[in-house]
Amino acid sequence: MKTTFLFYGFGAEYVLHSLYEELLKRGEACIEIDALTTLDSRRLIKRLTAKPVVLLTSAHLLLDRKSFTDFYPTKSKFYSVLEIISLIKPLKTFFFPHDLTEPLIEYEEKYLNQLDLFLSPGEPFTTIFSQYVMTEEVGWIKYKKNNSRPKKPNRSKQKNAIWFLSDFIIYINMGKVAAYEFLSPILSQGISMKLPLWESSEEFEKYFIEKGVKMYPARENAIELIQNHDITITNGLSSIIAESYYLGKTTVNIKERSHYGNKLSHLENQFPDLIFYENIVDFTLSEVPKKMRKPTLKPFDMKKTIELITKL
Repeated sequence: MKTTFLFYGFGAEYVLHSLYEELLKRGEACIEIDALTTLDSRRLIKRLTAKPVVLLTSAHLLLDRKSFTDFYPTKSKFYSVLEIISLIKPLKTFFFPHDLTEPLIEYEEKYLNQLDLFLSPGEPFTTIFSQYVMTEEVGWIKYKKNNSRPKKPNRSKQKNAIWFLSDFIIYINMGKVAAYEFLSPILSQGISMKLPLWESSEEFEKYFIEKGVKMYPARENAIELIQNHDITITNGLSSIIAESYYLGKTTVNIKERSHYGNKLSHLENQFPDLIFYENIVDFTLSEVPKKMRKPTLKPFDMKKTIELITKL
């Protein structure tokens, strides 16, 4: 029986589509499940019981439907990664982090021994997690250097900036009208925005466009957008912080209404040139100092990755 490659993730945390497409081109049997858009992925996964399956995932290991919906209410019915491993007993399980700022959340490292391979974006993660699981460095899966669009020259004197909005549930709970009013002191400065791929993102995009904001689709490649802007704005904990920082871009973080848990000091230590603003009204685009560095982010090595995951 031919081996099936199961690609699994959730909404903005699913980052494996390009790898899925590449394996399809090579004639492999593949199933792709985004548990946000597949309303009952449990039914599909149960069908794979007792079949030869290789699991590839970028989802949090412990996040099941109950714990997830405590933060992001959803109608989708889905399993956690550990539940899937227990149910279908894959031949091998490969994990790709979807967050470059915080690749694992609390307690997850204790369960890395349930994986066969951790596909690391680079140091220090390759070494740190090697004490729990075999690691291989393959670069950042969202960064495909040979596919990057050329940077459009900014001919105006004004800096161009984009805000990758995080903690989206806060703004969903506000509603799109109140959210726009709250964010408008920054958006009114001609700043673009990209929302995470979650339920309600299309509704917010449409409303913000009506208000005159330049919105990029939630599915747009974040790396390319970072490369095409002078300044990256973030809020709270976000992979975008590290992606922008390691691409050498001036990176800003807005603290107001943001959630950091106990990680704020980690951000300050890990990213010493990250520019913080306490409140939205404190931000003035023309006054943001340039803090650019040499880019150090490693592009994704598709060839090496495919060799690793198909070597059964």
